[in-house]
Amino acid sequence: MTSSPEHTHETISESALRYLLISREGETLLNDEGAVHYLTGSDSAELLPEEAILAHSIIRPAAYSDDVKKNGTAEVHVIYCEDKTLAQVATELNNPRVRASSRGFRYYPVHEDPEGRAHYATALARRDYLIDMRYSAYSGEEAPLGSKGIRRTASGEMVFPRIEPAVMALVTSRDGEWVLLANNRQWHPNRFALIAGFVDPGENLEEAIAREVYEETGLHALSTEYRMSDVWPFPRSLMICYRVHVDENETIIHHDGEIRAARWFTAAELREAIALSEECGNSDEDDPAKLELPGTNAVARRMIDEWLTEKP
Repeated sequence: MTSSPEHTHETISESALRYLLISREGETLLNDEGAVHYLTGSDSAELLPEEAILAHSIIRPAAYSDDVKKNGTAEVHVIYCEDKTLAQVATELNNPRVRASSRGFRYYPVHEDPEGRAHYATALARRDYLIDMRYSAYSGEEAPLGSKGIRRTASGEMVFPRIEPAVMALVTSRDGEWVLLANNRQWHPNRFALIAGFVDPGENLEEAIAREVYEETGLHALSTEYRMSDVWPFPRSLMICYRVHVDENETIIHHDGEIRAARWFTAAELREAIALSEECGNSDEDDPAKLELPGTNAVARRMIDEWLTEKP
């Protein structure tokens, strides 16, 4: 596979490296366990003609140093292709254990394969920049990729990737024994998740999370504590997660109209809902009697699980 104008300067000739194939719509190859199937150098060179490649990128996993030491794999090459190319590759592999995904990243099991999910999320987060952002939004000039993988116009304007920060809150009572989950008006009435929203211009993260909690529940943040962050590539969000303590005796008011209802839950109630979901799957997700929590792919679920580990 030779270089094209939309490729970064790094080559992808090392056969020992892994190749993550991503279609324009964000689908990839999965194995029969539902995890990413990486191509090797030998079969990717034959299955991917140059004209089928939209762009490519390299993931250098600085965050995965333990995995690097264990597996000796320092980077993953991401190859972006058209949707039909992904389907063709899946067929030409002639491997019954490998298929093209149909539901994309939203259902990827983060708990079961955190490394694969991280690679997938990074690849999707870069897809918009590598494939769609070929022109400056200010001047309209074409901005080819430079030697360091940054787009630059002929006049010298640098066009950087866009990242949209959002905040998410696990709202707890003052003693930390209850959590408040909310039901959005666009969801099924039995689906509850965390408070979240985008950061407004001029806000810092703490101001944004306090505002979101107040707008959606009417409750005032007594304290905020950063817990974790996560990539959510729809299209380019970075989710920054906080635990927020409020006075549970305050009246809940939905100021912005996005929330249908908000309810307090104990650890026991959430554990019961998780156990029921694992037992029944998604077959009865429309059942109003069944509490539906964020799936295992979502950072919201990781926030809930983290809180549950603190409760006997």
